[in-house]
Amino acid sequence: MTVTDDMRAQLQARRMPARFAAPAWTPPGVFDFAPWQPVLAYDATLTHTGWALLEVSALAVHVKAKGIINPSTGLTGYQGTWEKARQLRDALRNLHHQIGPHVQRVVEAPSVGGGSRTESSLIAGMLVTMESPGGAVDISATHVSAVMLGDARIRSAERKKAVRAYLAQLLPETTGRDWNEHMRDALITGLTYLCDRKRAHHE
Repeated sequence: MTVTDDMRAQLQARRMPARFAAPAWTPPGVFDFAPWQPVLAYDATLTHTGWALLEVSALAVHVKAKGIINPSTGLTGYQGTWEKARQLRDALRNLHHQIGPHVQRVVEAPSVGGGSRTESSLIAGMLVTMESPGGAVDISATHVSAVMLGDARIRSAERKKAVRAYLAQLLPETTGRDWNEHMRDALITGLTYLCDRKRAHHE
């Protein structure tokens, strides 16, 4: 083989992977979620804990109930943190009593970074797990972004817009005034769980 032939072969080898490139990412649709598995999903912090009770049928996503828990106190420092935690605990117990035990609980995992928001989501997520019958499945925000938005590294401000846009296509009612970003984050976390379940079933 001449030098020219060798170079030609190398160039062809570099081009070949393009023919076998992975298909373009597409957002999950109704058929990508495990059906008939009720999920109670949370986006949990000590200030705003959004939740959504959802289930997917053969043809649509159904949000059976949703809400937000907003602990508030005039106390500051650790006493304020403890008081918010107490209020959240009581609200979770009441909610779980109303919904019953036969629903899978899912919560967005707290960020690994530092700061007061991490402390808030860490404590709130722990309370969701502790107050859930059988515990709760934790799912990281990066995994949610990778599965549902196609970009695990999407920035926070862009992520909010992307979540809203995705859910608006899947479930137009999520753009209504009775929805907020915390409920939408809870819903997309629950959908991620159902997407993971469907994929696991087919592996």
